[in-house]
Amino acid sequence: MLSPLSRLVGAYLICAAVCDAKLCRGPHDLKSGYDYVVVGGGASGLVVANRLTEDPEINVLIIELGDLDDGSPGTLVPGLQTPQKYWHTYTSVPQKGLNNRTSQLYTGEVVGGGTVVNGMFFNRGSALDYDAWDELGNPGWGWKDLLPYFKKSETYSPATPEIQAQYPASPDLQPHGTQGPVGSSYAPFSFDQIENWFNGWASLGVLVNPQSNAGLAVGAIHSSLSLAQPNVSRSSASDAYFKGDPSRRANFHLLTGHRAVKVMFEDMTAVGVEYAARNTSQTSHVKASREVIVAAGTARSPQLLQLSGIGPRQLLTGLGIPLLKELPGVGFNFQDQPSYYIPVNLTKWSGPIPDWVDPTADAYHEEYAKQQLAAYYSERQGAYTIPYQAGSDVAFLPFKNLTKQYSKYIKQAKTVDISGLSPPGTDPSLISGHKAQVDILLKHYASEDTASLESTFNGSPLVIIVALKPLSRGSILINSTDPAADPQVDFGTFTHPTDLDVLVASLKKIRDLLISPAMQELGAVEISPGPSVQSDADIVVALKNGTLSSWQHPVGTLAMMPEELGGVLDPQLRVHGIDGLRVVDASMMPLIPASHTSSTVYAVAEKAADLITASQSKVRHSA
Repeated sequence: MLSPLSRLVGAYLICAAVCDAKLCRGPHDLKSGYDYVVVGGGASGLVVANRLTEDPEINVLIIELGDLDDGSPGTLVPGLQTPQKYWHTYTSVPQKGLNNRTSQLYTGEVVGGGTVVNGMFFNRGSALDYDAWDELGNPGWGWKDLLPYFKKSETYSPATPEIQAQYPASPDLQPHGTQGPVGSSYAPFSFDQIENWFNGWASLGVLVNPQSNAGLAVGAIHSSLSLAQPNVSRSSASDAYFKGDPSRRANFHLLTGHRAVKVMFEDMTAVGVEYAARNTSQTSHVKASREVIVAAGTARSPQLLQLSGIGPRQLLTGLGIPLLKELPGVGFNFQDQPSYYIPVNLTKWSGPIPDWVDPTADAYHEEYAKQQLAAYYSERQGAYTIPYQAGSDVAFLPFKNLTKQYSKYIKQAKTVDISGLSPPGTDPSLISGHKAQVDILLKHYASEDTASLESTFNGSPLVIIVALKPLSRGSILINSTDPAADPQVDFGTFTHPTDLDVLVASLKKIRDLLISPAMQELGAVEISPGPSVQSDADIVVALKNGTLSSWQHPVGTLAMMPEELGGVLDPQLRVHGIDGLRVVDASMMPLIPASHTSSTVYAVAEKAADLITASQSKVRHSA
C-alpha cells in the first residue's frame, strides 16, 4: 500500500528517461573497435567521453555496470531520497581503530555514478589542497592549474536576494563558470534555525565566509549545490554530459549493464577491454586503437588493474594472476574522511525541521511534507529544494582554530614512525610516499588557509564532525579473481593516532558552539556522547565506539605520484610503465582535498580530456 506522500510523488512524476536505442547501445550494436574505450560511466567517464566526442572523427565507447537512471523524482527532486537500486554498498573488513567494527562505503551504480545519488554538495577545497598535489611531483596540478577546469564544468547561478541577505552566499561570478554543463546554485529555502548556527560560530570568532570557492575554503559556509536552475533540480553528470545532444552523437556509444573484466594488452600497451554482461561470465572484447581510459571509481579502478596484472607482486602472484607490471601502489593510499554524529536536543525549538519531510524519520510530519512537496512542484520553493538529509551549511575549520594545543599535537605527530603503521612487508615506496604526504599535511595543520574539521548542521537535532585530512591510510585490494566479487575494503581508520587528536579537539569545539548564546536560543543540549564524557581518554572511547570510517569521499587508490613514492600515475594520468592506459577518477588524487569531492572530480576529468586531446594531437602531427 502506497503512503499518501508516495501517491503525491507519483502524481507529479517527472518524465522518465529510459535507456532505449536512442540513448544506449546493446552489445550487438557495438563496433569491433573504437579510438577510446572508457571503463565506467560515472562523472569522470562521462566528462571525458563527452569532450573527446566533440571531435566527430573520434569514436568513444563507455562500458558501464549500472543502467541509466529512470528520471523519476528521486533522481531529480533534491529533497527526495534517491532510489536504492542505484546504490552499491561495500562493507569493510573489521577496523582495529573502531574496536573491530566494520564501516560501509556507498557508491553510485548508475550512469552518472555518485552524482545521481549524492548529497549534491558542490564545493572546492582551498588552494593549498591542490598545490599539495603539485608538491608531490605533479607539475600542472596546483590550484591555478585546476581553477580553469572548475570553471569549465559549471554554470553558476547566484543565490536569490533573500538567501544572500540571510546567509553568506556571494554573488561574485569571478571564480565561477557560467557556461559549463553542471548547474551550480543554491536552494531558495532554508530553515530558520540555521541562522543560530551561523551566529554561534561568529560568536566564537569563526570567519563567516561568503566566497569559499576562490581558494580559501575555511569558515562557516553556505555552500553551493549541484543544482540546476531555473528548475531547482539535481544536476547530475548524466544530465550534464550525456542526456540530450551528446547521447545522440553517432561517435559516442554507451553500453550499460556490463562490467569490464580486464584490460587487454599487447606487450606493454593497452589495446582493448574484455567485458561481460552484469549477470553472466561469458566475455566479449572490444579494441581501443588509441587508449583505454579507466574511470570505474576508487573501489573498482584498482580492482580492474589488479585483475589485469598491474599491482603488487605478492598479491597478484598469490592469486595466480600473471604479472604484467609491478606497481606496489595499486589499491593502496586509500583515503576517506572519518565522521562522528552528535545527536542533540533543540529543547526551545518547535518549528519545522528537515526531519518533518523525511518519511524515515521519527519526526516525520505528513501534512507538512505534502505542503512542501506541492510548493516544490508548483513554485520550485520549500523544503524539498534542499538535498535529502543533507543541507547546505557547514563549518570548515583549520586545526589551529580547533585547539590552542595544536602545536603540541603537530609535534607529537612528527614523532610517529610511519613505517610502524603499515602492515608487515609493505613496499618501501609506499612508506616513503606516506611520509611525504604526512610532512605536507602537518604543514597544513599549522596553517589557517585550509581546514581539518568539517562540521555540518541542517536544522535537525544532529551535528556531524568530520576529519577532513586524515593521516591514516587504507587499501582496496582484490582477494578473488572473480571480477563480479567486491574487492576488500580496509579504511585503516585511526591507524595514525593524530586522527583521533583531531576528532577529540573537534568534539570539544562543537561543545563550545552548543553552549554559545545563539545555539542556546534553540535550547541545544548534547545527547551523545553526553556531558559525563569529559576527559580526552573518555572521548577517545566514544569516538572508537561511534565513528564511521567514511564520509563517502573515497580517493587515492591509484595515486598520481612518482613510482618511488608508491605512485601509480604520472602527471598525464598515464599508468607508470604502460602505454595507452590512463586513469581518470577520484582514485588519482594523491591527497584528499578538505572538501566534498564531486566538484573536484569534474575539474580533474575536464583537465584530463584536454591532456588526452593534446597528446593525441602531437601523435597525429608527428605522423
